[in-house]
Amino acid sequence: MLDLENATYGIARLTRVYKESSVFDLDGNRRLVVFSDLHMGNGGAADDFRANGRMFHRVLRDHYLDESFELILNGDVEDLQRFRLPAIKKRWPGVFEIFDAFAAETALYRVFGNHDMAILDTRHRPEPVYEGMRWRYGDNDLFILHGHQTAPRYEKRNVWIELLLRYVANPLRIPNRTVSHDSRRKMKVERQVYHFSSAMKVATIIGHTHRPLFESLSKLDAIKFEIEYLCRRFPEENTREQREITERIAILKRELELLREDPELHEPTESLYNSNLMVPCMFNSGCVIGRRGMTCLEIEGNKIRLVYWFDALRSQTYLQYKRYAAEQLPGTDYYKVVIKEDTLDYIFARIRLLA
Repeated sequence: MLDLENATYGIARLTRVYKESSVFDLDGNRRLVVFSDLHMGNGGAADDFRANGRMFHRVLRDHYLDESFELILNGDVEDLQRFRLPAIKKRWPGVFEIFDAFAAETALYRVFGNHDMAILDTRHRPEPVYEGMRWRYGDNDLFILHGHQTAPRYEKRNVWIELLLRYVANPLRIPNRTVSHDSRRKMKVERQVYHFSSAMKVATIIGHTHRPLFESLSKLDAIKFEIEYLCRRFPEENTREQREITERIAILKRELELLREDPELHEPTESLYNSNLMVPCMFNSGCVIGRRGMTCLEIEGNKIRLVYWFDALRSQTYLQYKRYAAEQLPGTDYYKVVIKEDTLDYIFARIRLLA
């Protein structure tokens, strides 16, 4: 159930941001990559970016910039609630140089989040900073914002949160306890974005909760839906097809077990929607600060895909499954896998028909 007071505030805020957002053309020639929640710090024990900072830098430089992608940073880039900007820039100069290279060679777009809201005051970047962006694909909108707008605390108490994190949590080495660590709060955010997007008949990309979502589904939910679909098909297929379905379900069940064992998953036990009528209107690029890797969303031509980058020295889970066709970044131990992909035409058609 929605918390009516917070839901009313959140949906009103989402509507305002949507109506006030700048509009961009999303034609078939554009290549966009969306990253969120870097939480860049000073390199110390409280710097969440530290684990994947080198991988992020290398992937941006040797893959996305080389492939002429435009870069969208969807909030919580520098963790300005915990660290001062000069300390962050001193620790990660190469990352800022890559940002500048995107701005000069393709394009760089900044959307602010609750942890880097101070960017509006410091104006330390030359490129424009947005609260939201609307990308027009034909008659449809792909709406991008960070997602913290669903809760009033991030604007009304931001100064107090900053003081607490910087002068209490940092000295005591207390890690961030963000919405991403709280299943109940995470679900509240996602419910409000889902209901807003469904009502407006738009596809919305957020960050904030750190949980990758594709067509309103988490990976856990996507596996459950696929298993159910295969079970329905099974009685109607021939012997060969039934054998393949049996093997496929066995693989999916193993993946389900691995996900449930993963301490990073933090999956809520409830769903966002009725399984009989799922509107594919919400996406989440995840985050850059996962224990084993980082996720992002790619938009290329008429397709959108959820991508996972991981360090094979820390995890080889996806190398075990041939269906993911892991692609190695030359000269590194970093691999890219496409978790899910679909066409924008199919997604928007389903939104129009189901919302």
